[in-house]
This record gives sequence, structure tokens and C-alpha cells, in this order.
Amino acid sequence: MTLELVLSSVGCALLCYTLGRYNRALTLQRWQFVLNAPEREAIESLRQRMAVDSALARQALEAAGRAREASRPPDALTVLRVALSVLEEAGADRLTRLRAMGVYSRMVRAISPLPPPSAAPFQGTELRAAASVAGLVHRLLVGTQERFRLWLLVLGLGVRIVLRGGRRSADAAGREPQRLQHWDAFARGVDDFEALDACHLTAFEALAASLAAVDRGGRLRLWERIVGDAG
Repeated sequence: MTLELVLSSVGCALLCYTLGRYNRALTLQRWQFVLNAPEREAIESLRQRMAVDSALARQALEAAGRAREASRPPDALTVLRVALSVLEEAGADRLTRLRAMGVYSRMVRAISPLPPPSAAPFQGTELRAAASVAGLVHRLLVGTQERFRLWLLVLGLGVRIVLRGGRRSADAAGREPQRLQHWDAFARGVDDFEALDACHLTAFEALAASLAAVDRGGRLRLWERIVGDAG
């Protein structure tokens, strides 16, 4: 009886894996035509907002690096804290939007397919591990909604990992400003935040294509909530 149960479980897992490996490229082609002006404007607005956040964090980090190289540790730490505050504010924005995307993803019957989560874009060990595990789980899920919400879970977890690592690196730099590894760790966190933003934008675009099936007036209100309220 135990052997039959094991074989049944293995067979079920293999079936889910096989069904999950559908032709994603073909499915994506079927979704492309549904994006129209309001959705594309929302995507572009979000892209610009992310670019501004990235630029601010980068500028602050570079300024902190220059102050450190000029042997001005207090100034360097002050500006590093500014970079951290930019990430924290941007992170709060991302988490709010991810929650909204999770709610509105339940309004559609199917969602434009996303690729499996991958560790490739990330540098942090913890974030890479989370993405790798999620990539395995993704292949066992069949429905696009389940896969989409898995992506949202990974993105939310990723933001929290990066922010926690940024605070830890900033605190360590405050204790040992001469140790370059703390500054490098913070810089890698900024890189990972940008990589998460790229994935966030991809997920948002997938949701946009899916919500395009909702009546036009309803879509306009949705964009005001998902894009506007998160800012």
C-alpha cells in the first residue's frame, strides 16, 4: 500500500511537470494583441518610476563611495543611509503594488504566462536560493494564476531580503567604515533590487495583458489603483 502511494505521488508530480512545460512562446503570442493604450501607459509610468528610484539610489551610493575614498567616514555613512532610505521607500511601494496585483489577479480567469523564477539575475545568496526553490515549484504548478501568485510571493520575499541585507550592511559599515566588504554588500543589494524591479515590471505587464479583457471603464479604475495608489 505504501509503495502504491509513493508511485502515485511520483506519477502525479511528473504529470504536473509535463503539463507545466507547455509552449510558453506560443501562449505569449496569443496575449500580445490585447495590450492597448491605457495599459501601455501604465506600464511606461511604472518603468519610469522604477528608473527614478534606481537613479536616486545609485547616485547616493556613488556619493557615499566618493566620501569614503576621501577619508570622510561620517559623510559617507550619512549618504549611505540616504541610499538605504531610498530603497526602503521604493520597497514599500513595491510591496504595496504586489499586494494589489495579487488581489486583482483573482479577477481574471487566466494570466499571461511568466518564465520560471531563476537565480541568474541575482547576486545575494539568500535571494538566489529563494529563486531557485521557486523555480522548481513553478514547474510543478499547472495554472497560470498559481504561477503568477508564486512570482508575486518571490518578488515580495526578495524585496524584504534586499532591505534586510541593506540595513545589515549599513549598520556594519557604521561600525567598521574601513571594511570595503560592507560597502560592496550594499552595492550588490542595489543590483538585486534593480533585478527585482525588472521582474516586477514583467509581472505587471503580464497582469496588464490579462486585465485587458475586463471592460474598459473598469480597467481605467484598476490602473488608478494599482499604479497610482502604490505610489
